[in-house]
Amino acid sequence: MQRLILLTLLAGTSLGMASGTPARAQGVPPAVTCAAAPVPPRSTSTLIASRIAVDGLPMSIVQVTNALPLAGFLQFYARAWVSPQGKPRYVRYPLGPWQVIAHRAGGCFYTVQAQQQGNSTSALIGVSMPQRSQSNAELIDVAAPANARVITHMVSEDSGRLGNTWLLYSADSPAAVVAFYARTLRARGWAQVMQQALPRPGMTSAAYTKGAANIGLVVQPMRAGSSITITQMTH
Repeated sequence: MQRLILLTLLAGTSLGMASGTPARAQGVPPAVTCAAAPVPPRSTSTLIASRIAVDGLPMSIVQVTNALPLAGFLQFYARAWVSPQGKPRYVRYPLGPWQVIAHRAGGCFYTVQAQQQGNSTSALIGVSMPQRSQSNAELIDVAAPANARVITHMVSEDSGRLGNTWLLYSADSPAAVVAFYARTLRARGWAQVMQQALPRPGMTSAAYTKGAANIGLVVQPMRAGSSITITQMTH
């Protein structure tokens, strides 16, 4: 269940990527047709993602804040998610600084991860459909070092823009990876609009544009190699 929670979206998967070869990626994820998760009265809700998919799993995510203390916030869900006989229909567990309560109803899965923030509670609520993974694929214009492997792939749609985000691992050094993308994307017609070192040692971000599309890149050291987060946004 942890892969269904926003802070642990980067779970393992396997996709093939090769230098000079466009990556195959899932298309727009199906809409999540589940009922909205209940929220305590007087909650403030902000939509984080109405259509998002991680490794094919469709989800929607809402951020909620409420003046209830954490225990009272979680108790709201413990009372809501019970059988007609009063038996719990949820599981609860800690996840780092968060407390999680999760519930399944038919083909829909709900996770609420919450933590105390001052005198109120902040929560991320995910609604997913585990039985509706997407199998169709399409070609998109993204390259990777020859030795790179994909850790995870996420698809999202926001205001009509389709986003594809990959987390990759490469045995190449961060400097070599940054140079690879500068060289390869330039050859494919992408213009670099930004590159800068970030506060963490060895970490670099860059941005590229081509027409109405753009690519964001973050490279940092990882286990005798590099982690690469690359996001392409297109209309």
